[in-house]
Amino acid sequence: MRPANIGQAQRHMAHLLESKVTGRRSTRVRERAIRASTIAESLYREFQVGPYQYRLHQVQWYLKNNTQALKSASQYRHWLTVREVLMALGRFDKWASQLEGAWQKPK
Repeated sequence: MRPANIGQAQRHMAHLLESKVTGRRSTRVRERAIRASTIAESLYREFQVGPYQYRLHQVQWYLKNNTQALKSASQYRHWLTVREVLMALGRFDKWASQLEGAWQKPK
């Protein structure tokens, strides 16, 4: 089911990652949840899809266009969050080779 608005897309993302992300709830999980919410919002604004409808080109678009202005450490954290989302969806193994360096700036 497609989300009807940004808020629903963010709730779908939170539901998806709720039991998948491990670590201390006060730090790592909260930070990943915030980044995942940002990812859900960006992808919904551009493609009107929620996390259960993500396609490879949409994830590539996010990593290429929405993380360019970030420092490399922040880009990497977004990459890790995207990886966590894709693992929760069961798509990471299929898409890993095509996303390998997507978070890195071109040299």
